Amino acid sequence: MGWRYHKCITISAMVRLQTKSRNFLPWIRRHKFLSLFCVIVLLVIGVFVYEKVALELNRLAFKSAQHAIDTVYADIAAKVGQPDDYKVSNDCSRSNVEFGQGPLSCYVGTSFIYGVVDQSEATSQFKTIQVLVGLHKDLFKPTKNLSSAITSTLVVDSYYYSAQDFYSVKNLDCTIKYIYDTPREIDLAIKDTSKKPFQVNVDCYGPARDGFYPLAY
Repeated sequence: MGWRYHKCITISAMVRLQTKSRNFLPWIRRHKFLSLFCVIVLLVIGVFVYEKVALELNRLAFKSAQHAIDTVYADIAAKVGQPDDYKVSNDCSRSNVEFGQGPLSCYVGTSFIYGVVDQSEATSQFKTIQVLVGLHKDLFKPTKNLSSAITSTLVVDSYYYSAQDFYSVKNLDCTIKYIYDTPREIDLAIKDTSKKPFQVNVDCYGPARDGFYPLAY
């Protein structure tokens, strides 16, 4: 008897729900403009909530990238040694377009420099840093095969010595560029000028929904 009673109660509830739904449809037909207004309000609220959530996720992506860079930098400084100099950069910019303003993008990065005896020592540090970054695959996910060596490229009348690896951090594009003894590409100074400069740039960048950092021109 018990299960029959509960079954009857369930069927009765479903019937009442269907009856209410049928009763509600005529009300919608009689109040078309009010119903349309309610739908528009709900859509506007939905878009507003989506934009707020998307903005916060975008902001968190850049914060996560900065945290990832700080974590890797601290590990490198502990294992390789304190660099001669370093700098932290973060800014936003708009691409150049013919009319109006282009899309906004932001950038976070840390650069640091060591003095090395020669390219062989720079290569050794380059390999060590690659290994240390590889220990943080939960933060820096490689998007291409890693560079195997610091190579030279002749540009006009000067040689550029560098290597570059590509990663992803929270859907932002990131690069780690290793630069050896190329003055035009180096903006930090070493302490011992009898040595050669070896600079590392760790950068993350991507589209931004707001100006999270100062706007660079």
